[in-house]
Order: sequence, then C-alpha cells, then structure tokens
Amino acid sequence: MAAKYKIPRGTYDILPDQSYIRRFLQDKFREAAETFNYREIITPIFEVADLFERTVGDSSDIVQKEMYKFQDKKGRIFALRPEGTASVVRSYVENNLDLKENSSKLYYMGPMFRYDRPQKGRYRQFYQFGIENIGSDSPYVDAEVIALADTFLRNLGLKNFSLEINSIGCPNCAKDYDNALIEFYLPQEEKLCSDCRRRLKTNPKRLLDCKVPSCREISQNAPSMLDYLDDSCRNHFEEVQKYLIHFCNCSRRKSQKNRN
Repeated sequence: MAAKYKIPRGTYDILPDQSYIRRFLQDKFREAAETFNYREIITPIFEVADLFERTVGDSSDIVQKEMYKFQDKKGRIFALRPEGTASVVRSYVENNLDLKENSSKLYYMGPMFRYDRPQKGRYRQFYQFGIENIGSDSPYVDAEVIALADTFLRNLGLKNFSLEINSIGCPNCAKDYDNALIEFYLPQEEKLCSDCRRRLKTNPKRLLDCKVPSCREISQNAPSMLDYLDDSCRNHFEEVQKYLIHFCNCSRRKSQKNRN
C-alpha cells in the first residue's frame, strides 16, 4: 500500500479556488507601496540563525521558542526567517544600498516561519507583507508608514475600520515603562500563564500581547506607555499625529476628485 502523506501540522495549501485572493492582496499591497515610492526587495527564506538572534533579541519569544533552526552539513546553524526586517536590513548593509539612489524605502512579501504551537489563526508557515524606511527618524516617516497601511486597507475596499496608534518611546522611556509593568504585574504573578511569568523577567511588554483570557483581563488595567514618554518622545508622537491629519486630508481631497 502506498504511503499516505499529509500536509505538515501548522501549514495550509492555497488551492486554485483561493489563490486568486492571494494574488489580489499582493497586487493591492504592491499598488499601495509603490504609490508611496517604496521598491520591492526579495531576500532568502533562511539566514544564519545569529542574524535573528542578535537583531530580534535573546529575550523575545521568536528566539526563545519560535524559530525553525537547522544545522547544515558543514555544521553551520541556519534559521527559516521568522520575520522580514532582519533580512532586509542585512541586505541593505551588505549591498551598500545606502549609496544607491531611491533605495532606502523598501517593501517585501513572502512566507515566514515560526515554530509556535498551531492554533486557530496561527500557523508555522504564514505570509507577511512589510515595509522598511531606513535612515530617518523623522515623525513624517512614521506617519507615512501608517498612512500606507491605511491606503492598503482602503484599496481592498474596507471602510468600517479604525487605526489605533501608540509609541514605544526611546530606550530610556522603554526602561522606565518596563519597570512600571514589573511593579504592576508582580503582585499578580501567580495568576499569569507560564509564558507570561517568564516574560515578566525577560521582556515585560510582551505580557500585553498575551492571548490567554486571564492574562488579558489583568492587562486591561496595566499602565500606558504614553504616560512614560519623555518630552522628546512625546513631541515626536504629537508630530506623527499632525502628519497623519495631513495624510487624511490629502486622501479625502483625492477621493473627492476621483468621484468628480
């Protein structure tokens, strides 16, 4: 009897009657990205594992438990890419794109891999769109990235949605906020899931992302990052909001012009 093969756990086939949806999403994302003058970059699906460990951080869940790592015949340790930023920045530096015109605004799309426990809406192979604007810390750039996401969603025909923005501040702000989260969560440590008890010691902000109902309930009363921004970061965040209003006004004028 011939062996019966099944798709690996945590993956899925994109069948012919579904593939047109994927093409539609890709086309609309390219359209939005190129409207904002981003150019496509394509990187390998695997890299030296250290690239992700150094850039994502040893305390992140990606490194702690979610990377697909393997050893090749020469003993080198590689990893299937868990996200796109590290590979794009590696390529940007390696290929001296900073010396080439119009190469700081990049977009990518493709499969990513994480060895997470498969559950509804979470897969071990998934597909991701992303953009990187390298070389500027201007609040205008932050607003442009958010406006691009808004444009993409509107190009898909979505109307009833809202964008919520936040700030992670600078390293100094982030440290103060981590301390505030630790102080908030410590008295309730026994109520946290095992992952969150580990995160409390390594990466407190990740507690806010937990999907476990009991942890989500506790997080509703957690301190807000916005209360820990210093003057510089607060001003930056306010400038981002002003630029977003500008983008929204431009979008409305363009929409009205198209209707006329």
